[in-house]
Amino acid sequence: MSVPVCSVVIPTYDAAHLIGQQLEALATQVDAPPFEVVVADNRSTDDLAGAVAAWDDRLDVRLVDASRAQGVSVARNVGIEHARTDRILICDADDVVSPGWVRTMSDGLDDHPLVSGPVETSRLSGRSAAWVPIDERTAGLFETWEGRTYGIGGNVGLRRGVWAAVGGFDEDYPAGAEEIDFAWRAADLGHTFAYLPDALVHYRIRTDLRGVLRQQYNSGRGTATLYAKFRPAEVVPKSVPRRIHHELLLLKGFPWRGTADQRRMWLTVMAFEAGKLVEARRLGSPAP
Repeated sequence: MSVPVCSVVIPTYDAAHLIGQQLEALATQVDAPPFEVVVADNRSTDDLAGAVAAWDDRLDVRLVDASRAQGVSVARNVGIEHARTDRILICDADDVVSPGWVRTMSDGLDDHPLVSGPVETSRLSGRSAAWVPIDERTAGLFETWEGRTYGIGGNVGLRRGVWAAVGGFDEDYPAGAEEIDFAWRAADLGHTFAYLPDALVHYRIRTDLRGVLRQQYNSGRGTATLYAKFRPAEVVPKSVPRRIHHELLLLKGFPWRGTADQRRMWLTVMAFEAGKLVEARRLGSPAP
């Protein structure tokens, strides 16, 4: 195989039943430069090794051990450490990149230290795409407090030097907001994301409600961790009376006369709020 000019890193946990779709998408990239695929196994208990080995004849793919601790940040960091190139493209095992994704992301790193693109949620998720507060097709970088932007973790390109200067992904985060933390620390060093509209990823929302609620709960925990670490001045934590009032308004807003999907979306908002409050209390920090 040709010497790769970029590396696709896939942090993976128990995705043997899904990763074939992502590897198929990578094997059929259009006009892509030579690239390698590094699958970082984060303590999988399924036959991930067999699922990856099945693509040896179509991809320059390697499985690396990322079991030193549990967490997506660990897997991303280990995958990057094992990559043979300085251009790192990160996607997730349960998503599917678009046909020109590798070319677009690799080219974007010619001019920018960090790149990301849109995600689309309906193709892989069906009706569960309507349960979470993510546009069914995004049209720009994601935003947080005071307009700070970031690229979603499953659609990121970066230069190795930037990753090293930032200190990698923070491995102390729960499963949520770690990519925001990385983007903020990178911005403090003068490295910001560029948006590549053609670098589309088909993003999978869990199709079982329990899985979606767990995902949103962890996102809330991550948001609380982010606030506790950075304490952005523009975010004023709610006083106890205001917090109680806020939560009561959310409870009162249950869509009794709404559709089943509207009720599920309400549940995801409550799961996010619960995760935020639980983690803030654990950290001894006000909830944002």
